[in-house]
Amino acid sequence: WEAMIALQADAEILSHYQELKRCHLTINTAVFQQNAHAHCGNQLPWFWSINIPKDTELKSWMLEFYWIHWLQVKAVQDWWQEEEELLMCKFQWTANFFKYQVDEWEKQKLSSDMLQSCSIYCYAARQQQVYQQLAKHCSLKWQAIQVASV
Repeated sequence: WEAMIALQADAEILSHYQELKRCHLTINTAVFQQNAHAHCGNQLPWFWSINIPKDTELKSWMLEFYWIHWLQVKAVQDWWQEEEELLMCKFQWTANFFKYQVDEWEKQKLSSDMLQSCSIYCYAARQQQVYQQLAKHCSLKWQAIQVASV
């Protein structure tokens, strides 16, 4: 950069070729680290976008580079969409499990003879109440998620 200034390059050349910094030479591995955060705003360094029409017309490897970069970004996007879908399913499975447990403890409560096994009845009633609270909490969280996603 200093050499171009020393050679008195005109403003057009200086605007076309920017100063090369160390951060431009680093490799972004966020595509391979699926749980990496805040990489959606990452952009390619300036030198990958110099004279794009001529580069892609004259050098097929540049076009291939852009395709590969696009495919990597698309893979990350698809992975996150799949992750979101799986989390929603797991959330529903958990809520369904709590509801199932409420029904199971209700059956246990009704099947026990209250006079002969008061402790079993009380334990089943308590477990049923615990799972009802968990199911209610899950339902409220699900409603909050639905409102937030709209």
